[in-house]
Amino acid sequence: MPKSKLNIILYSLLFIFAVGINEATSKDKIAFSKSLTKCLKKAQQEDKFIFVYVHTSWSIPCQQMEETTFKDSLVISEINHDYISLSMNAGRNKTFAKDYEVHIFPTLMVMDKWGNAIIRGSGYKDPNSLLELIHRTRSQNRFLKQNIDSLASVLDHTNILQAIDSIKIYKDEYTAKNLAKKYLDKHKKEWGEPTCMALLNEYFTLDKKYLKFVSKNHKAFFLLFDSIRLKENIAFHVFLKSLKKKRGRTKFDYKPLKRWFKRYKIEGYEKMQDFVKIKYLLWGRGPSIRSSIKLIENYPETSNESVLYSSVIRILLKEKYHRKEIDYDNLIEKIESSLEEGTYWRYDVLALLYYKMGNIQKTNECIETATNIADILGEEYTPILDYLQEYIDKSD
Repeated sequence: MPKSKLNIILYSLLFIFAVGINEATSKDKIAFSKSLTKCLKKAQQEDKFIFVYVHTSWSIPCQQMEETTFKDSLVISEINHDYISLSMNAGRNKTFAKDYEVHIFPTLMVMDKWGNAIIRGSGYKDPNSLLELIHRTRSQNRFLKQNIDSLASVLDHTNILQAIDSIKIYKDEYTAKNLAKKYLDKHKKEWGEPTCMALLNEYFTLDKKYLKFVSKNHKAFFLLFDSIRLKENIAFHVFLKSLKKKRGRTKFDYKPLKRWFKRYKIEGYEKMQDFVKIKYLLWGRGPSIRSSIKLIENYPETSNESVLYSSVIRILLKEKYHRKEIDYDNLIEKIESSLEEGTYWRYDVLALLYYKMGNIQKTNECIETATNIADILGEEYTPILDYLQEYIDKSD
């Protein structure tokens, strides 16, 4: 072969190889846009779904996804090829987070080309879990394609529960909850029917009409469902509705709760008051740490977050526990691995542990993160360390 032709072939191969490298480099990350308007326009032009990643700068699960899942070659390839990608920082785009009711970070959504969220997921997702989530868009199942307004208009007591189960599979829990609400709103006169009672029990909300009906008909509900859970829901929701602000702080008053239980002749008010005290304390608003710890120890029917709080508080305050007996690093690692829920109280727990270990920098970082989350959620937050610091110092 003549040398000139050999050089041409070699240069051609080098050019193809170089183009391949450049193309691979350009596709080594997801092509996120930060504009919803541009994504909607492009999705309509290309007839594609929109993959949405809603995040914050302080979310550990978000950071984990960016460092692992979003660097997976298969994830990058599939999302770049099949979807228009949108990245939304909830801290800078609070309107978007409010409009789409995003409270957990990360939240992952698939939108249609008109901006309707048809699939939602939240918390850290590994590559397989994320692909499984977005691959639902390939299904032709009617529960994925059909609008929940039209579903709610045609469903009845014979198929609503099955439909909600299917919605959970093909869409998500969020959409299932909205379908249940729409169905209940449409069938108000049938709330005493077992199917509606099951929905009311499962999708209990702060809406006054739900609260009043369940409380008034509590005996019927208690025959069908767990009375402790129902009483807790009733107690906490009544308490929430009775809260009043006094100079920026919430007034601690149980009289409305007592009146409600007395009005509907529901037994166990004292126990429910204890439950509300625990919840109140765990918001960082409680007046007495010592009495609340006793309540937690004597009240086993508490939520998982209450159990976690009480377990950590016991470790921190009881003098018989010593650092050498507790693997604090392992405990912190386990709590951090559960941060996908995106609620601020877990960061509050981490702040306690870091303070116990003497890591003030990490303590302050966790409190700052909890404060930011509470601010986005529009909730009042006071670090529980403010109440416990003196007791922790004495126990050391």
